[in-house]
Amino acid sequence: MCTVARVEVLMKWWAKSGEALEGRYYWCSDGLIVRDAGVSNMAHVLTGLIEHGEYKQILQRPED
Repeated sequence: MCTVARVEVLMKWWAKSGEALEGRYYWCSDGLIVRDAGVSNMAHVLTGLIEHGEYKQILQRPED
């Protein structure tokens, strides 16, 4: 998991380094972005995904 703030930091860094078209995008095939940092917030998000049945679409089992 990653916070929006962390993505913003990365994109600003990449704007200077030239990566990701100078920070114009963030792509992650196996990532989940949450608004707020902290284990309790991340646990709350995961619990909500499970309770609403959305976890199967968002969380994918790694392939061998």
